[in-house]
Amino acid sequence: MTTSTLFESAVERLDHEADPIYQAFGGDRRVRRSDNPKYLQMLGEAERFMDEILFGTRPLAHFAEAMSTSDFPQLFGDSLDRQLYGAYMATTPTWRNYARAATVNDFRKVKRFATSGIRGQLQKVGELSEYPERAQTETEYEYAVSKYGATFAASWEAMINDDLDMFRRLPQDLADSVVDSEEAFVTGLFCDTSGPNASFFTSGNGNLISGNPPLSRTALQGAITTLMKRKDERGNPIVVTAVELVVGPGLALTAQEIIDTTEYRVQDGSNLRIITGNGLAANLRLNINYWIPAVATSANADTSWWVFASTSSARPAMEFGRLRGYEAPALFEKIPDARRIGGGAEDMVDFATDGNAKKVRHVYGGTTVDPKMSVGSNGSGS
Repeated sequence: MTTSTLFESAVERLDHEADPIYQAFGGDRRVRRSDNPKYLQMLGEAERFMDEILFGTRPLAHFAEAMSTSDFPQLFGDSLDRQLYGAYMATTPTWRNYARAATVNDFRKVKRFATSGIRGQLQKVGELSEYPERAQTETEYEYAVSKYGATFAASWEAMINDDLDMFRRLPQDLADSVVDSEEAFVTGLFCDTSGPNASFFTSGNGNLISGNPPLSRTALQGAITTLMKRKDERGNPIVVTAVELVVGPGLALTAQEIIDTTEYRVQDGSNLRIITGNGLAANLRLNINYWIPAVATSANADTSWWVFASTSSARPAMEFGRLRGYEAPALFEKIPDARRIGGGAEDMVDFATDGNAKKVRHVYGGTTVDPKMSVGSNGSGS
């Protein structure tokens, strides 16, 4: 109704201003519109057109030609609603909780030594008898760091067309790659395609849980007890004050449920015992390592689990080392070798190719150390 009123008022205004309008468009100002049959015919058609729109009797097909985007291939050729999805989040590193971080001086092999020491209970010495002499053994570990990196390049044309700032995000992707690479490297030290690393977790080392039990409260208590009862070469107890449970995402909910459970009910014959507290959470921390399924490509990826002694212990289960002075990853951008004649803003591109390149460099390495500081199971039950 509002549209009809506006239309009628506009017609009346044009009718009153017939002389100037006709004169502007070359018409005969002496002939008024109200006296022009053609004008009256067109006015009637316009009124019918408006009435059909207002009352919904005008077919939509009459508008198809006016509303088609095919007549404007350049104007509507690309979407005006364009968004760039965010990058996947980098994994949260967990390796620092169960592998000792170290620094090395150069690319040559570094050596780490562990000795049995001479700690032990004193023996009774008889009158005029010699004191028993003690000897110690030593174990050597070695590894070398290596250089790792990646690069990407973009053309000048691509950077000009980058209205979504995609290339500004790529340096952050390189930095996140460092986080993923460190976690993946340490995961490869204790994990292989079948679960616990077969060369490190063995029955001979005493760190492969017998029977490879699935993760449960009973199995976890047994693994922690095994660590707590460790002894050194001389039979002295090894003090373990805290442990780290490491699982892949396939066991994350199971592990969290075990830790969060605060009450157990045990049927003992005709008696029901209620145990408050799980006896685990106080000295146990859960670590969800998202790189385990990427390394353990077998079905055991969703069932394998590990328990490590805290890195505060005298000897770690693993060591991860970075190059001294380059502990943090280094991001680089190629310096442009072109200068615009006449001055002005410089283009950060290569003279020969109009390209822009960036890279990341990181230096690290590591090795397994003491098998006594960990236990593992592939969870297969066999």
